[in-house]
Amino acid sequence: MRGVLKEKYCVVIPDVDYFADQVKCRTACPVGTDSGGYVQAIADGDYERAYAIARAPNPFASICGRVCGHPCEAACRRGNIDEAISIRALKRFVTEKYGVEALSDPSGVIRLSNARRNLIKRGSGEKVAIIGAGPAGLAAAHDLALLGYKVTVFEAEPEPGGMMVFGIPNYRLSKKLVKAEIDSIAALGVEIRCNIRIGKDLSMKDLKDMGYKAMLIAVGLQLGRALPIEGTNLAGVLLGMDFIKAATCGRAPKIGPRVVVIGGGNVAYDAARSAVRLGSSEVHISCLETRDIMPADPVEIMEGEEEGIILHDGFGPKRIVGKGGKVVGLETIKCISVFDENKKFNPKFDPNIESVIDCDTVIITVGQAADLSFIKESDGIEMARPGALKVNLDNYTTSVPGIFATGDVAYGPKLLITAIAAGQKVAMSIDEYLRGVSIKVKKRGIMHDVASPNEYSMYKDFDLLERHEPPIISVKERKHGSALVEIGYGEDAATAQGRRCLKCHINTIFHGDLCILCGGCVDVCPTYCLKMVPITEIDGDDNLKRVVEARYNISWEELIRGDSTVAQVGTAMLKDEDRCIRCGYCAKRCPTGAVTMEFFEYIEDIEEVPVK
Repeated sequence: MRGVLKEKYCVVIPDVDYFADQVKCRTACPVGTDSGGYVQAIADGDYERAYAIARAPNPFASICGRVCGHPCEAACRRGNIDEAISIRALKRFVTEKYGVEALSDPSGVIRLSNARRNLIKRGSGEKVAIIGAGPAGLAAAHDLALLGYKVTVFEAEPEPGGMMVFGIPNYRLSKKLVKAEIDSIAALGVEIRCNIRIGKDLSMKDLKDMGYKAMLIAVGLQLGRALPIEGTNLAGVLLGMDFIKAATCGRAPKIGPRVVVIGGGNVAYDAARSAVRLGSSEVHISCLETRDIMPADPVEIMEGEEEGIILHDGFGPKRIVGKGGKVVGLETIKCISVFDENKKFNPKFDPNIESVIDCDTVIITVGQAADLSFIKESDGIEMARPGALKVNLDNYTTSVPGIFATGDVAYGPKLLITAIAAGQKVAMSIDEYLRGVSIKVKKRGIMHDVASPNEYSMYKDFDLLERHEPPIISVKERKHGSALVEIGYGEDAATAQGRRCLKCHINTIFHGDLCILCGGCVDVCPTYCLKMVPITEIDGDDNLKRVVEARYNISWEELIRGDSTVAQVGTAMLKDEDRCIRCGYCAKRCPTGAVTMEFFEYIEDIEEVPVK
């Protein structure tokens, strides 16, 4: 009789990277914010400590508490049970108590600035020029100032902030708050010079002649992209970025009562919701993607619907219809697929399904581009293609030593928090360049006993607590003016939401020498995340094999043949981390103390090596 091939369990031996990766919210955050740390501090009522944790790695913590794209929430393990923790909104809760918005002097947050990597003054005061006062450029300025460099930021606009000021509508983010965050960076000694356009007022050669030893290009993507369709030259056609910038500055162009926005991302909703607030009575959004794959935040879509925005998902623009040189409609065509089998953008359409949306204004939000006209051929900076810099994304260097580029201009449109992280990373690269060193980050981890099994506990009914979105103002209030839509949590609501956290930094540790294979931990587990299996039913990498061989003093090949005593009695304890809710029942049940609950402390140390 022919035997049946039995599938083996793929097993990983935990190491530093393994335990670090279990804290998925922190791993997903581009700046490495210990989101779980401040969420748990809120649950404990220790709001000041919560703010310190949130602020330390992020010079724009208060802004991110309002408008961050929150990749931490997308990664949150609580989402496997019901819904993710309200991480972004909880950050706002603590910044409102201790952030720049709560201080008469915004510089008071400087004491909390470490911006990762244990920054200390190492530079010798060399001058660094940053072109662009957006989130990436300002984050770099923040870190470089902490490192001891004399930083000047040159900004073409009348005020700093970039997309935080000109690209995010007032109903989402207070410009007063942006100013306070920037003031805290200026308090570090950073000089911000506005109304200085590089290429017109100063050249990059001028900056070099002025003694700047390094330069950073962080100009973002400030230009909108047009569409290659008929009718884009008609009166009433606007580019999304131009429209939003003008609207946020109180200089919105005249738009008609019926508006169609082309695009399916957050910028499209920013434009559409701004049009509602400017008095348009009928606002539509037409996008290639169906609702389930639209890039816009679901909250944006929901709030847009509440404000009366009509969504035409799965319909792309065919042409803009005009009469007498003015827009009278948008002709759309059914999109049957957006991406091809290789997941590349390659939309396909059904020519038999077309429709026309009557309108007098069309706003196009289908992409952004950089204005690099200030870069001259004599500067020697290599382009990847017309309008795009050639940038090494490992360290954000360009083809010219001492000239760097970061943020959206380096890698394309991404999240605000991604730009902040890129600014921090390029600051380290500039520091390496100016000091002639190579900086390596070494990871290590320490396990700490949390408490005795009988003392350890989660909050009562933590697994039953539901996610509640922060309160918002009424639809009637939202449609008029630029009042902030989100109000924010009160203390009771914030504490309750914080108590939903699964404490992913707490780990179940198994001590094999103490285990008597009673199976009590498996029996008591409410999520069935534990399993005991014969050692012959597991497989893994070389690390696993070495551990098993050392444990049983037997070769892996001999073990898997199953003809040894070890093969017959050896047992592996397996744990599915994604299902574990850190309840601690397994530790409480264990009669020998073989199961403990331990806190993992993740540490990154810096090692510098001179560049030869």
